[in-house]
Amino acid sequence: MASSAPEVALRLVDGTYRPGDMLELQAEMRGVDYAEFELHVPANTQCHFVTQTREPVRYVEGVYVQRVLLQLQPLSAGDFELNDITVTIAQGGEVRDVALPTVSFTVATYAAEDRSEAAAELGAGASLLAQASNNLRIIIAVLFIVLMVVWWLLRKVNTKPVKTAEIELGLSDLIVALEGNAPSFPPCEPDERKRRSVGSKSVATLGTLHGGSELTSMMIAEQLLERADLSMSSALRKDLEAAVYANRLNSGVLLQLLREEVQR
Repeated sequence: MASSAPEVALRLVDGTYRPGDMLELQAEMRGVDYAEFELHVPANTQCHFVTQTREPVRYVEGVYVQRVLLQLQPLSAGDFELNDITVTIAQGGEVRDVALPTVSFTVATYAAEDRSEAAAELGAGASLLAQASNNLRIIIAVLFIVLMVVWWLLRKVNTKPVKTAEIELGLSDLIVALEGNAPSFPPCEPDERKRRSVGSKSVATLGTLHGGSELTSMMIAEQLLERADLSMSSALRKDLEAAVYANRLNSGVLLQLLREEVQR
């Protein structure tokens, strides 16, 4: 398509209609860029509007295809014209109304019914085709609902938070986690001995935490702040609170404060 502006086409499904039959009016929009549209059909005293169905958006060979199906029921025989049909198109923050051509059709009387065998076979075939089309739409709708439920359940399982191991974490555990993600200063000997003394606990704890090292560091830091029995300097507590609650993590400064705290 040469232009990015979407094109809307309107057509009435061909057929022979009589009073009380269902007519199907289709409005289809195609465009290279995604847009949304609403179909507006003025009320008609001799034609009852039954249902309006919007099909799922399809992307076919680089073009977005959208379709709205409107079912009409003529109340009497005669010639009909549906005038002043418009669509409202919303694209890229802009909204515009587009007028569509007049739709004309004829509703035959029952007195003019063709009772020939060929007409009967044709009517039966059209009825079966319409029934098959309706059944296909129902199947597609059911499959779409099932897929949405499965997607929702999978998303719920994947986003379920992973609980950390019920182990009391200490400052040395946070040092181990930060060293895996941020540039670190050479560890002091007393700090190294203390980390080795809790090494098995740190490995077991960090192995159960979910996500990368930065996420693990945040989780450990939050647990440390929640421990009422853990004593730490005001500078270290302030830096931990900035990392956890304000998302300002300075790994180098935090590592230095942690090592100084462990040496005390």
